[in-house]
Amino acid sequence: MLVWNYTQRLQTQLQQASQQAAEKAKLDTVDVLVAAYDIPAHTNLAPEQLKVEQIPKQAKLAQALTTVDDAVGKQTQYPISSGEQILPSKFVAVHVETGLAFVIAPGKRAVSIKASEVIGVGGLLQPGDKVDVIGSFDKDKMGKDEAVIVLQNVEVLAVAQTPEGDTGEVTPQGVTDQIAGKVTTSNVPGVAAGPTPTATAVKPKAQPEAKTVTLAVGPEEAQRLVLAEDTGQLRLALRPAKDTSTVELPEATLSQIRAPIEQPSVQITSVQFSPTTAKAGDTLKVQMVVKNTSNKPVPSQGPNPEFTYVQGQTYFSQNFPSEDAKFRVGVSFDGHPSAPFPYRWGFGGDLAPGASATIVGYVKLTYDLKPTNFWAGVIQEPASVVQDNVGPTLVTVLPANVAVIAVDAANVRSGPNVASSVISKLNYGTEVPIVGQEKDWFRIKLPDGREGFVAAGWIIAPQP
Repeated sequence: MLVWNYTQRLQTQLQQASQQAAEKAKLDTVDVLVAAYDIPAHTNLAPEQLKVEQIPKQAKLAQALTTVDDAVGKQTQYPISSGEQILPSKFVAVHVETGLAFVIAPGKRAVSIKASEVIGVGGLLQPGDKVDVIGSFDKDKMGKDEAVIVLQNVEVLAVAQTPEGDTGEVTPQGVTDQIAGKVTTSNVPGVAAGPTPTATAVKPKAQPEAKTVTLAVGPEEAQRLVLAEDTGQLRLALRPAKDTSTVELPEATLSQIRAPIEQPSVQITSVQFSPTTAKAGDTLKVQMVVKNTSNKPVPSQGPNPEFTYVQGQTYFSQNFPSEDAKFRVGVSFDGHPSAPFPYRWGFGGDLAPGASATIVGYVKLTYDLKPTNFWAGVIQEPASVVQDNVGPTLVTVLPANVAVIAVDAANVRSGPNVASSVISKLNYGTEVPIVGQEKDWFRIKLPDGREGFVAAGWIIAPQP
């Protein structure tokens, strides 16, 4: 009897202790983020795939996430089972894009040339500047002593070992974003803008002892640049800020040095193309202001301003052949036009000395066109171009309801906001049909037939 009484009391004490421990553990719980259902690898997590549960504190893993926002948009590297705690180690590691390779624009190559204080504009050349490359060649290699502009409007990626974005010392009062084109929260659709950093003066760092300058050039330009450096001497000419114009000049030879530089008697003082992004069937408008800079009247010929060409026509095909010594303005473009400056317009009459005139012309766009440079010029008929490459402007003609991806990689999301899951990525230059639009988001059809949304800032689309 004594043994039985003792065992009963011991069992009761153990049950009470167990109940107390369970109640204590139940009260000591924490939130933890778990998978709402099985999630495969390589999945961009969406809110509906996650949920927050309460579990005993002792059961929570040390690195487990606790809120849905901690995981939304992250890509899984491994499968996650239903109810499994979400750990950062399950995500694809973020690749930090650093180095010169991530500064080079698509389609460009980084090529270095020898530099000195003279070649590098007195050692004051800075990463991010734009330059023209001038080559000087002797008669032993070229047949005559001459200087030519080898390349124009070339971006400087680095001076010595200083890359773009590290051009000088920033004062401690604030931070200046020196990397052109950097995406910030203020220009991403659907993301609230953060506080604007205080802009401060950046003192450029002179590098007179720099031995190299690295330029961003196309593959064909890279070939010419290397060949020009091997066969001649190169000099860099610094361009004014925001000046992207190009000119066509004959080579300069020794026999021309003493000859006076003649100024054209007619000059275009301004030019504007619109729209720069259009669809087939739209009309391109070009507005030019010309001025007679001579002391004599300047004769002109037809067609008169406001005349409309159809894409593919020329001044000759429309019965406006050249009249000797008459002046006209014209529009040309990259590629292989059927005639130099195929679209030409007269001034509407002779232009008096010192007078200016505004000429408006139109080109009916009938077929789609990849981004192409258009520019204006002045022609003294029949074939003397007295001013060239004025106001070069990229014009894109798209088929109706087609968008072109304008960034390296654009996320296609399931909904018209950044919180929606990413269902695909499209590379630069990809063309996709536009199905609809919701505010700053376009609904597009992917090559596999699915539909998704892409931010308006990441594409080129026909203007309404």
